[in-house]
Amino acid sequence: MSWRTGSKMFAEMWPLIQANMPDRETRIDFTGRLLELFVHDDMDPFDVEDIHPDIRAAMRRVDIELQEPERYKDDPAA
Repeated sequence: MSWRTGSKMFAEMWPLIQANMPDRETRIDFTGRLLELFVHDDMDPFDVEDIHPDIRAAMRRVDIELQEPERYKDDPAA
């Protein structure tokens, strides 16, 4: 999978994840595991880190480095 395809696919899936996982902790855990798969298959996480604070929380939880962490100082704690 190309990084562009992965980023586009993840961005399209995100609203479904939000709609079907109302519990924030569950959503962050699931998203973290999903992001690990996408990154393993060459998705650039920078392309999705600005979509939603929960995505950044998921990235932090699974040790995926944020490219611009200074932009997100007001994120809620994960």
